[in-house]
Amino acid sequence: MNPNACILIHYHEISLKGDNRRWFEKVFKRNVRTQVKPLPFTSVETKAARVFIFGVDANRWNEYATELKKVMGLMNAHLMHSVEPEMDAMKAMATELIATKKFETFRVSTKRQYKNFPFTSQEVNQEIGAHLQPICNKRVKLKGADLNVVIELVNDKAYIGVDKIHGYGGLPVGTGEHAISLISSGIDSPVSSFEMIKRGVSLSYVHFHSAPATSRQSIKNVERLLEVIAGYQIKCDLYNIPLLAIQEKIMETAPSKLWVILFRRAMMRMAEQIAEQIDAVALITGENVGQVASQTLSNMRATADAVERPILRPLAGMNKEDIINRAREIGTYEISIEPYEDCCAFFVPIHPETRANLEEVREIESSIDMTGLYETAMENVEKLTIGGK
Repeated sequence: MNPNACILIHYHEISLKGDNRRWFEKVFKRNVRTQVKPLPFTSVETKAARVFIFGVDANRWNEYATELKKVMGLMNAHLMHSVEPEMDAMKAMATELIATKKFETFRVSTKRQYKNFPFTSQEVNQEIGAHLQPICNKRVKLKGADLNVVIELVNDKAYIGVDKIHGYGGLPVGTGEHAISLISSGIDSPVSSFEMIKRGVSLSYVHFHSAPATSRQSIKNVERLLEVIAGYQIKCDLYNIPLLAIQEKIMETAPSKLWVILFRRAMMRMAEQIAEQIDAVALITGENVGQVASQTLSNMRATADAVERPILRPLAGMNKEDIINRAREIGTYEISIEPYEDCCAFFVPIHPETRANLEEVREIESSIDMTGLYETAMENVEKLTIGGK
């Protein structure tokens, strides 16, 4: 193990914070420690608006990279090797690092926070580049180079590296407030949840099922999805809520065209009850405008009318292709496309309402005797915790 190896992290929106910036940094460092806990390191420290992980094993960089990619708020991370801030030491380390790499073009990129260093960033780039070029016999390319030799002069040290990952940016998990995500085992709601995690929001999850009329496969799929999402959020609480009795009552009484809207209003009400219990201030859904009949603006309005808490829809204006690409990227897509019976899709009528009249929805709903059905459903909630390092 190289005792001088470390990982240098640049965070994202934290840099825009004011007086509370140190608190954001503290949460960010806590999340970094948690994420790399299975791997060797000695400390996680802040230096000059950068976060360093010291005492790492450079030979396990790919493992660190996999874990750090999941840290929300991270803009990029470099595997670095520290040397004394002297030109000869920097040249020697840069030479050693490029010897193991295959490339056709390269560049040197220097940031100089350590202002006592006698050379400017541009002068370091030129000096190190001129040293490396005859050794590797490769062409210098300032834009789009195959290999970037990164040098950062921080305090009284020079950090040099060629291995880098990009993160998702955003804000650290735990810096925002608490919300409830209504999650199915489909493609959209896991992506919607991810987008809110990226904003620092702490999520708990509610899943509705129609067992035994449908199989419990959707429950199993959601648990697997949350195992993936817990990689980004660290820990997920899931509440599984039985919806079948409420659905059967609605189908006995209401016009079939309004079934799905009334199902969703019931789901929102019970999700809000969970939110009240755990002090969550908003509800999150994976709705996407116009994607299916229940997701027109009129129908979304009719659904949102059932609760007082705001309903956030991170995917509302996204293209389906973009949602699928994100699902593939974060690792939920393959689980989401496995066969399952959705609690609403299983009972979708042939001609569902696409532009619900809110007053009509309210009137029909008020005529349905739901006495005891909500209470029974809430008494039979199954809670479990997924993840946690």
